[in-house]
Amino acid sequence: MKPRIQTALLRSVLYVPGSNLKTLAKAPTLNADGLILDLEDSVAPEAKAQARQNVLETLRTTPAGHPQTRVVRINGIHTPLWEDDLNAVLTGLPDAVVISKVETPADLDGPAEHLYRLEQLREFPCALWAMIETPLGVRHAFEIASHPLVTCLVMGTSDLTRALGIPGDPQRIGLRHALQQTLLAARAARVRILDGVFVDLKNPEGFHAECHDGSLLGFDGKTVIHPNQIEPANLAFLPSERQAGEDRAVLDAWNAARARGEEICVVNGRLVERLHADQAAQRLARREMAKK
Repeated sequence: MKPRIQTALLRSVLYVPGSNLKTLAKAPTLNADGLILDLEDSVAPEAKAQARQNVLETLRTTPAGHPQTRVVRINGIHTPLWEDDLNAVLTGLPDAVVISKVETPADLDGPAEHLYRLEQLREFPCALWAMIETPLGVRHAFEIASHPLVTCLVMGTSDLTRALGIPGDPQRIGLRHALQQTLLAARAARVRILDGVFVDLKNPEGFHAECHDGSLLGFDGKTVIHPNQIEPANLAFLPSERQAGEDRAVLDAWNAARARGEEICVVNGRLVERLHADQAAQRLARREMAKK
C-alpha cells in the first residue's frame, strides 16, 4: 500500500541532531514546516543508542497531527545500525524515514521490508524519503522516486558536490544538470523534492540567493541546518503577495469568462487559459495553507 502523501507545505525542513536534547526540545516550537530528526551524520558513534531514545521521546511528545512533518534520518543501509534505528523509533509513528545515499531502488528494499514487518496494523505505512547525493543516485532518480514507499526526494548537495569533484559555487553551475535531472524525476514520479542545505551560516545573503534559485528551479522547499534559515526559506518557497494579487485577477477574469461560456480571456495583455487558472488557484491554495 502506498503511504499517505503529505499534503502539508515543506518550504523549510530542519535537520535536528538526535543527540542534542536542547535542540530537540526547541525544534517543535519553531516555524519550520518539517523536522528531520537525525540519527546519522550529526550523531557521534558512542551517542547513537541514546540518540534513538531521544528521538523516540520527541516523536511521542509531538504526535501525528502535529503541524510539522516529523521525519527520522536513520543510519546508512551499509552499516549495521539502521535496523536498530527503525526498531527504536518506529513506535513513535514518524511520518517518514530518510534513507541516505540511495543509488538504486534496491537500496530501499531492506528498509521497506523491515517497515512492512513492523507496521502490519497501520492503515498507511511509514513513507520513505530518499536522499540523492551521488552521481549514480542522480542517474537512477526516477526509478528511486517510483518506489512504492517513496514520497519525497532530498538533495544531498554537499556530498554530491564532492562526488562530482567540483568546487563550491554560488551559482551552482556544476550542480545544475544534477539538480534539474533529479527534479524532473520527482515530478515525473509525482513525489515531493527538497533542495540541499546551505552550510555557510555567516552568509545570509548567499542563503537567500540559493533559496530563490531553488524556488525558480521548482523545488518544494529546502533542507536547513539552523533556525535562522527557516523564515527566509518559508518566504522563498511561497508565492509573494504581488503574485497572489496577480493570481486573484487571473481567477476573477477566468471565472467571468467561463460564465460567458468562453475558455480563454486576456488579463493585463496576457492570454489566460484553463491551465493558467489552475496554476493560479494552486498558488493561492499554498498561501492559504501557510496561514494555518
